[in-house]
Amino acid sequence: MFDFEYTDTNYEQLVHAMGAALKVPMQNDHLLFPEAIGAGTLRHVHVPNGLHAYLIDCTWHQDWHIHASTSAVEYYTLRFDELTVPNALTICIGDEKLREKNTSKAFAYLTSSHYNWSYEGTEGCTYKGVNIVFSKKWLAQYFDVARVDEVLSSYVSLKAESINIEPLDARYRRWMKTISHVEEGNPLRKTILQNRMMLLIERFFNSLFEKMSNPAYRLPLTHEDIARVMHIERLLTKNVLQTPPSIQQLAKIAAISESKLKKDFKTMYSFPIYEYFQKARMHAAQDKLLTGKFSVKEVAMELGYSNLSNFTIAFKKEFGILPSQLLTPKKLSD
Repeated sequence: MFDFEYTDTNYEQLVHAMGAALKVPMQNDHLLFPEAIGAGTLRHVHVPNGLHAYLIDCTWHQDWHIHASTSAVEYYTLRFDELTVPNALTICIGDEKLREKNTSKAFAYLTSSHYNWSYEGTEGCTYKGVNIVFSKKWLAQYFDVARVDEVLSSYVSLKAESINIEPLDARYRRWMKTISHVEEGNPLRKTILQNRMMLLIERFFNSLFEKMSNPAYRLPLTHEDIARVMHIERLLTKNVLQTPPSIQQLAKIAAISESKLKKDFKTMYSFPIYEYFQKARMHAAQDKLLTGKFSVKEVAMELGYSNLSNFTIAFKKEFGILPSQLLTPKKLSD
């Protein structure tokens, strides 16, 4: 078993310590896992506003255990993790444990340096994550101090109960993908990384503030319900350029009734299934337009709109602006 322990406060040290433990060379705070341990990478990133993160993308070739021990220094880690578990995975927060078998997990949750945290998994697990570390002082620069104190103390006391509080949806995964794939040579790399990391944090905490304002809040779904609906969401948004499956087909895949699928999906993602799919399509269109490489017509056609006006109306309904407003003057003239 590969066993690695660290203190969850300094991610630059974390990546270099893992490199030393694995006896692999480091390049720009970036390591490649040796074949005997796994296939993939671990990286540290640091952006101008003081945020640090580690990015992991690995398929484990042996059983593994990653453990963050407690620290007297108070720090928080916001974890955006996607795990595929062919055998077994145990998540520990403090003295609480959550055990999973033969499942996929995709969730955002917060941990504190005052509690132990660990993942223990078996050979064949895949682990993709963007884990961002910050202090309460840093967070209070961006949110109301009183709300930060109240929410952090309430949330962290939930420990393992809170793991399913924020499922990863298409928007979270899109920002994670940008963070993981922005090129080293891109002159705007740090700006892009900082922007996407701030979007992840802002969205998570805005959702958390809203939910924690209701002290009786708990997601009224079982672990099985949550896993089932998350699988349907990933299937629905895997390729937003294609016509989505019917509700009947999705319910059959989930092995539940159509009415339960529609109810549980809206509970988790706040929107009906096809409205959620349409939003994912519009955000994918926005991403393409922001690259500056595509015209409005090209994006509309790729999304299957034969009528450009219908695409323009749908885009403005979602974002409040015309898609052409995202384009450079040069692209507008193409």
